[in-house]
Amino acid sequence: IKGTSETHPKLSPNDEFAGFEQWEYTLSALTEVNTVQQGSYLRQAFLDGLNFDSKGMGNPFKYGIIGDSDTHNSAATIEEDNYSGKFGMENSPKHRLLGPLPIESNNKQVREFSSGGLAGVWAESNTREAIYSAMLRKETFGTSGTRMKVRMFGSWEFDSASLDASDWLATAYRQGVPMGGDMYSARQGATPIFVVAAIKEVGGANLDRIQIIKGWVENGKSYEKIYNVALSGGRETDADGNVSAVGNTVDANTASYRNSIGAVELKTMWQDPDFDAGAHAFYYARVLEIPTPRWSTYDAMSLGIKPREDLPVSIQERAWTSPIWYTP
Repeated sequence: IKGTSETHPKLSPNDEFAGFEQWEYTLSALTEVNTVQQGSYLRQAFLDGLNFDSKGMGNPFKYGIIGDSDTHNSAATIEEDNYSGKFGMENSPKHRLLGPLPIESNNKQVREFSSGGLAGVWAESNTREAIYSAMLRKETFGTSGTRMKVRMFGSWEFDSASLDASDWLATAYRQGVPMGGDMYSARQGATPIFVVAAIKEVGGANLDRIQIIKGWVENGKSYEKIYNVALSGGRETDADGNVSAVGNTVDANTASYRNSIGAVELKTMWQDPDFDAGAHAFYYARVLEIPTPRWSTYDAMSLGIKPREDLPVSIQERAWTSPIWYTP
């Protein structure tokens, strides 16, 4: 609800998707705009944890990832077309988009709230014991509200046959570790191999791409890099690893979109081409959907007005897996 906390454009200037649904206010009496991003975002915490670990201090930031829906109106709506606001006072499209609110300065802040997110847990069964066990081992993922499913595994032994076989999932567990786990050097010259599989929400938007976000520490300095590892529509990366946008079918006037682009499912095997066996590192997957209307666009359509120019017309919903950590 209070925006995403993965990263920020100022912290990750080379991440074209870093500015997704930001809510940049401090939780104080004045709720001021936050001018200091350091210390407020998860990717930076992951990097800080690597720095601590590389200095022999351990890693206090080995966090799993979830999404959540923190509202104060008992609604916890996750769908853009079913959004009812964060507070009871802005539970109608008119109040959300046009105000007035009890505190005039809060009008803009309320419009920048996101719809709710979801926590995904890969458990063997739908029991308390299995679910809590999965959370303890961090085999979790978060979404911005979409019900897509995503899995990630890391190994030193995967091969192309592992991905294509009907029992690939059993092989992935047998030969590797799932998201939330740890990898250590297996042998001289070994390079980590990752399998990521994602499938769209039933009745939801198609998938744009799978990315792997890598962070590492080298000579006491932190680095991050984003790899586009699976793309819909037959697109390919250029020499710099960049890729063209998937497109945008959103019609703002009707608050609708078409699944004429994107993919129902994406699955890939990826080997880190820049691996340094002596550098602490983490890897997590980010899966993006094709653009769909934002809740504010649905509200504008229901009021018969144009979408606000100070808000995005469309967004790309997404999912994030818990990382896999590599320790030399």
